[in-house]
Amino acid sequence: MKWRLSVHGAVVVMAISVSSLAVAQPRANDSVTLDQLNAIQVLTERTAGFKQSLFTGGVNRPVPVMSVAKVVTVREAWDSGAWAWSASKRRSFINDRADVSVLALVLAASAQQRGDKDPADWLPSTSMNTCVYLSNWVALKTKWGLAMDVREFTAVKSVFIRQCRTPASSPSVPSPTASINSTTTTAKPVTVGSALALLQTIRVENEYQVGYDRTLFEHWRDIDGDGCDSRDQVLKRDSISLPQVDPVNCNVIAGDWVSPYDGAKWSNPSDIDIDHVVALKEAWDSGAWAWSAAQRKAYANDTSDNRTLLAVTDSVNQSKSDKDPSNWLPPLQSYTCTYLGNWIAVKVRWGLSMDSSEFGRIKNLLQSTCISLNIAPIPNLPNILGGTTVVTNPASSITNSTATPTTASSGTAAQINPGSYCSPEGAIGYYTLSGSTSPTTYVCSKTDASGVPYSGGRARWRRA
Repeated sequence: MKWRLSVHGAVVVMAISVSSLAVAQPRANDSVTLDQLNAIQVLTERTAGFKQSLFTGGVNRPVPVMSVAKVVTVREAWDSGAWAWSASKRRSFINDRADVSVLALVLAASAQQRGDKDPADWLPSTSMNTCVYLSNWVALKTKWGLAMDVREFTAVKSVFIRQCRTPASSPSVPSPTASINSTTTTAKPVTVGSALALLQTIRVENEYQVGYDRTLFEHWRDIDGDGCDSRDQVLKRDSISLPQVDPVNCNVIAGDWVSPYDGAKWSNPSDIDIDHVVALKEAWDSGAWAWSAAQRKAYANDTSDNRTLLAVTDSVNQSKSDKDPSNWLPPLQSYTCTYLGNWIAVKVRWGLSMDSSEFGRIKNLLQSTCISLNIAPIPNLPNILGGTTVVTNPASSITNSTATPTTASSGTAAQINPGSYCSPEGAIGYYTLSGSTSPTTYVCSKTDASGVPYSGGRARWRRA
């Protein structure tokens, strides 16, 4: 291993080994990093509108073989909150040299391989550098008030707990047999891990039991344009024999199904229900109340991960209704662990929370009946148009009778009043302008579009 020192402004950065990204400061205290991580907002990224020119200021000049790179790139910053910043704040971010965790000296090839990937897509090749890199990633996101998406948060917390956390730091550390493996690819990120470890990444908060209506989730629709609605897609997928399908409208006429919940065998699709593993009402109560109509439609018809929708015996599905695992488990006991793994995977993938009784029952089962349960790779969410309706979750102390999400008459977007005070900074809302048929996106910001702060330092709704 060779060590080289170079000076960039007033910051000393080091390159470690020949294949790893070297971060510029010692590894942060484990508990500090985890405290910061747990305080970070987990939101859907905004992936539109980025231009390098929006971050004006100094540019890192590459040097032979090596280059100085920002740990959190400007594109990642934009997607996770900087799109709502003023121009002056973006300039401050790109020119930030006050904190040595901002910069890293990397091999040019490594910098190119990483690109704009977050830790769900890319990590340094050595364990030592991984821990420092994740500590700095979390510190920077905390410093600049940037969010993480669900997959990024899950990957950061899972890998950090496994590789970087000291055993004595907390009793919630997974058992030695638990494993979290992050595989870096150039395609979809792959996160595989123990069910117990992934469970620890899920928010625990009171359910929001106001305002649910099944019609808010437009279901059994053909959202991928293949001519088959989601019910027929699942019937075709789950049939153990070649199903008979009407070629005109893709209705499944016959097939052979074995219900995983009770082991019953059926050949008539009328005996089969398509179950939302995490029921629509359960999804609403644990976070979907804040989604846009497009997100709810995508969830209700999701066939991109086989764990979301299952073909099951209709009467068993009716007995399950909208219960969570604290109140209902499949009658076929041999399927219990698989069911819990599916439940956790869906909640992690869609960023849904758990209430305390749900979390406690699942944790107890994982520590007893399902001690060795691992969860298969969690794929990307389907491409969703419409974005996030509201980003603020109800505080855990709020009772169900005191708060309701406000939605526009169309049911597609949160109704906000342009120019009115808002919270939290960075929240997204929508408003349909007079004469327009589609909503306009607004952001909760403390500055106007040109970067001039509003009086009193309070945030207002302005056009994004």
